[in-house]
Amino acid sequence: MNIRLHRSWMYNRLNPGRKGFTDEFLNGLDSFLSFALQREGITNDNIRCPCSNCKNVPFKHVKDVKLHILKRGFKPNYWYWTCHGECDPELLVEINKENYAQEGCSSHHIRFENMIYDAVGPRHQMECEEDMEEPPNINDQKFYDLLHAAQNPLWPGCKNHTELSTAVRLLTIKSEGNMSERSFNQMVALMKETHPPNNLFPTDYYRTKKIVSKLGLTAEKIDCCVNGCMLFYTDECKQLKECKFCSAPRYKKKMTGKERCKEVPMKRMHYLPLIPRLKRLYASMSSAPHMRWHYENK
Repeated sequence: MNIRLHRSWMYNRLNPGRKGFTDEFLNGLDSFLSFALQREGITNDNIRCPCSNCKNVPFKHVKDVKLHILKRGFKPNYWYWTCHGECDPELLVEINKENYAQEGCSSHHIRFENMIYDAVGPRHQMECEEDMEEPPNINDQKFYDLLHAAQNPLWPGCKNHTELSTAVRLLTIKSEGNMSERSFNQMVALMKETHPPNNLFPTDYYRTKKIVSKLGLTAEKIDCCVNGCMLFYTDECKQLKECKFCSAPRYKKKMTGKERCKEVPMKRMHYLPLIPRLKRLYASMSSAPHMRWHYENK
């Protein structure tokens, strides 16, 4: 059955003459709230509010969500409840349409798709629902690439892992096992050779990081004084070639005949920006209730 015909009640809120709500809207609204509360990770009965004003951005108690929807109605074109645990078949990759139609979206795939939606935010999700005919811009193209990586099976017929889930797992193994980049490249090369043809195993460490890097949460590299006196961080300090406190050189000496090589700092730190990580924690359906716990349970 056509999903838009099946859920036509969503935009049939008021009776003719605006005399109360239609029975199908009230019944459908109850079924929507029940569906949203069944999603794994929901705590304290807080879900995203899909009213025309909130547009799936803030989390609210289910009673407040019901009042908002009764007052304002659903946001336009929210036929697929993707922000409430449902898989949108219109966003599935063309090559996997037949497999998904026969087997459905596994919970493993949905988990990585939800991670992508949390990374890009609700704006990209709303645009891809409402404006599919226009060519995507650079940011939207990254979103589509990530979504395809999360839905592409590792090889035709693979049900357990996708291109994105494999890249994430490989990087986790490298980090936990303190594996060198050379050993990592040898391992993925062997896995690519021993698996079925046309597999999507990354060929090396660089390409594995490139797949996952589109999720965001990157680190900033900041040059430091070798003696720990200062950071070359501000616009003024970025121009310095030596520490302004101990006069220690910022860069290593270049070897003779390699004057054109890139300057290598004596010491460098990796800074993990806090604000993007806080935004991600509040955007994720699983971690947002824990972030609000101290405020709601004073």
